[in-house]
Amino acid sequence: FRVFRNATPLRDPASGEILGYEAQYVGKAELERAEGMQTETGADGKTSTQIVPATIDITQTKEEIRVGDRLLPEPPRELPQFIPHAPNPAQQGQVVSVYGNAVRFAGQNQVVAINRGSRDGMERGHVLALLRDSGVQPDKTDAASPELRLPGERNGLMMVFRTFERVSYALVLQITDGVKVGDRFVNP
Repeated sequence: FRVFRNATPLRDPASGEILGYEAQYVGKAELERAEGMQTETGADGKTSTQIVPATIDITQTKEEIRVGDRLLPEPPRELPQFIPHAPNPAQQGQVVSVYGNAVRFAGQNQVVAINRGSRDGMERGHVLALLRDSGVQPDKTDAASPELRLPGERNGLMMVFRTFERVSYALVLQITDGVKVGDRFVNP
């Protein structure tokens, strides 16, 4: 089994739609003894049945396993092959979450979730360009100080390695600055 904690919703930054749920992976466990029922007859002749919980052996942990964590069967091991290519038709969207213990930003070789999935034509191997969030800055050369919208500039590349219906996971291959939730992506 795989052990997970706290499934949290993945929300589309643009629409607020719940795209799916992401649970934090905390370890692996093997079933030692399945749960069962134990029947006992008391001195008064009455029969009582008790549930005997299953026993697991924790074989690997990323962090402590707590009461309330969930067990899910380990899926069969996949050895997918990735052929990096640009999406066709062109894709664009936003980063939904930064996977793992990153507080706010993801760097090179970290994983991000994006708001496009198989229903949008996303597939394994798609390479996408990350764009730095466009910001607003006051024009300090003008006495009136009008605000200028800065363009979203290319910040790096990522490759999709796992897709679901409404969300996909991508590995950040190359990055100039950190990637954060809400950053946009387009075709390279």
